[in-house]
Amino acid sequence: MARRSPKPDATVKRLSDFAAKKSPGEPLPIYVFRGTDPYLLDKARQIARERVIGDAEPGLALLELRGADAGLADVFDALRTLPFLAPRRLVLIREADPFINEGSRDALLKYLDAPSPTGVLCLEVAAWNGATKLGKRVTEVGLVVHCEVDKPYKIPGWLRSEARKRFGKDLTPAAASMLQEYLGNDFAALTHAVEVLTLYVGDATAIDTPEVDALVARGHHERVWDLCDAVAARQVPRALTLLDAFWTEGMQAPQIVGLLRPTFRQLVRVRSYAARMSIDAAMDRAKVPRPAFDRVRRAAAAFTEANLADAYQALVDADLEAKTTPNDRLAMEALVHRLCNASAAQWTVATHGAAGF
Repeated sequence: MARRSPKPDATVKRLSDFAAKKSPGEPLPIYVFRGTDPYLLDKARQIARERVIGDAEPGLALLELRGADAGLADVFDALRTLPFLAPRRLVLIREADPFINEGSRDALLKYLDAPSPTGVLCLEVAAWNGATKLGKRVTEVGLVVHCEVDKPYKIPGWLRSEARKRFGKDLTPAAASMLQEYLGNDFAALTHAVEVLTLYVGDATAIDTPEVDALVARGHHERVWDLCDAVAARQVPRALTLLDAFWTEGMQAPQIVGLLRPTFRQLVRVRSYAARMSIDAAMDRAKVPRPAFDRVRRAAAAFTEANLADAYQALVDADLEAKTTPNDRLAMEALVHRLCNASAAQWTVATHGAAGF
């Protein structure tokens, strides 16, 4: 007999579901917003304000605190104080993880046994354990909202939809994928980039990859990977030419190193994971955006793990030096030579690739 799929937990919602439909009895005595993405947390916050205080003046009905500064007595007093010219009072605690310490859990449990009928508590946390007594009690009387990216491959489609709805622009699939590859899964950065691109293209109806590269990546996106390829092939003159392009644009040493370090750090992680799993699984584990798979696969195949470790150490050393001498071009040229010759004896021939890649 086939097993039935378990019913989804109605007390834990994705942000999209939370936005689409109210749960029975809302507003509830307590909400927990779990996640770290500023854009998603801000969206959840806006929904909570609308449902709890409506059009009331926030200054009269909303108290916002930081978890490190929030005291139990002040929080409970605010929750139990009758709201003025508002249906309820909302107490919102950002970065609430330190607030939910061992000493406060019993007090919160006791409060939730008889919560204020006119007060709503909202906790924003990076992590949440629903198996604890407090976690179980919250799901009995309140709601946990998952404010994290659970399906990164859907981000380009979401970004295209946002561009149409908010700005009336056609963001091409290639441009949306390029934005994700360059900016990652940071919703705030992605939406800000689309807004800037909208202003950049003016009356044009479409936003494509040339606009993304010119304004958001400023050409850096392609040059970083070109430089990575030049280093893999130990082509010092070509790598130095690519370095010149950064200097021509007025970039300083810390900015150049800042562009290179994330790329090589990601390659280090992928190469390490690939020693015990497939390359695609390794890229998933390292949170490589799908649009970047081909590039990362090619680059990872061109290096041994030892090569990448040495190259990344060179970037760490250069980062420290760049912060003290930001205009030192010679230091950056020395970095290129070091990258191209890291563990030369162990170098993998880039054109041959590597087994399993």
